[in-house]
Amino acid sequence: MKYSIISRGDDFSKQIEDYLHQRLNDISMKNDQEDPDLVITVGGDGTMLKAVHQYLNKISKVVFVGVHTGKLGFYTDFIHDDLDSFVDKIEKNTYNDVSFPLLTAYVCNKTHCIQYYALNEMTLINPFHTQHIDVFINDEYFESFQGTGLCISTPSGSSAYNKSLGGALLHPDIKAFQMTEIGSINNRVYRTISSPMIFPKEHFLTLKAKDFNEVTLTIDHMHRNLHSFEYIKLMLSDKFVRFRQYDDNDFWSRVHKSFL
Repeated sequence: MKYSIISRGDDFSKQIEDYLHQRLNDISMKNDQEDPDLVITVGGDGTMLKAVHQYLNKISKVVFVGVHTGKLGFYTDFIHDDLDSFVDKIEKNTYNDVSFPLLTAYVCNKTHCIQYYALNEMTLINPFHTQHIDVFINDEYFESFQGTGLCISTPSGSSAYNKSLGGALLHPDIKAFQMTEIGSINNRVYRTISSPMIFPKEHFLTLKAKDFNEVTLTIDHMHRNLHSFEYIKLMLSDKFVRFRQYDDNDFWSRVHKSFL
């Protein structure tokens, strides 16, 4: 089996990475950063998100597993004290793979669209000026949003920024995505739904605004400043990320471990 290691890059993570290279070499695994079968991350959830985006062009062929060195690791199953046990489980090749869907967005102007993918969420946000965004569900007008921004999240991403906004937690077996408001304005002039909304996989959202020139689109840990785009179309993707589990650690166990 071919593997690669994506590390946070600090001294402690580098020590773990070096040890893993040594131990994985002992069980005849081949280090291949370009075309791995198994991607191992050393760090936290941010490192895992970085790894997923690094291998997006091979997402159907690779599987991910994480060693946790930070303060919160929703996507990581092992800690640094488990390294020998971790390698033993890789060698025994007894595992269960789980799949988490990606979110996709098409950012479009009059001539073309740019496609993005996210494992956790995408947000359309401006912390300095009130946004005026028309929200369409399946091309049907739904509401005019006034406020700081909107967060669109996947089921696995429902436990990330979405949760801090008061959104619902969605089990990844539910093929759906969620829209949660960020700093909405509600008064006798402006009204929004003011509640998280959950959409089935078959639905899509279209966000339109008079001026996107001062708006930032975040895609997981990345951001893009939008210029002269007319609309953004969002939906749950047919692509998904596979995570390798060597222990019984389902979604609700991860939620409990991370937050309780």
